[in-house]
Amino acid sequence: MPRFFIDLRDKQGMIRDEDGAVFDHIEDALEEAKASARDLVKQYVDAKIPLSETCVEIRDSLNRTVAALKIAEIVEHPQHPEFKNSC
Repeated sequence: MPRFFIDLRDKQGMIRDEDGAVFDHIEDALEEAKASARDLVKQYVDAKIPLSETCVEIRDSLNRTVAALKIAEIVEHPQHPEFKNSC
């Protein structure tokens, strides 16, 4: 089963997921990334941090970014946020 890493990137840099997690499918990693982004929305709004400046990125075991999701996308499209190749 593949291991994926869910990182957080903003204008100050990146917080890397050093451990990662094993997922049966990439779709499971995408769901986890969406959940992480949803958790961050309230924290960022409360702290008055612009949502457009933060991104959740999914990396594979070869250190390649396989999907990226801006935190703002969760607010704009809560049911079906769109993942990109990069932020």
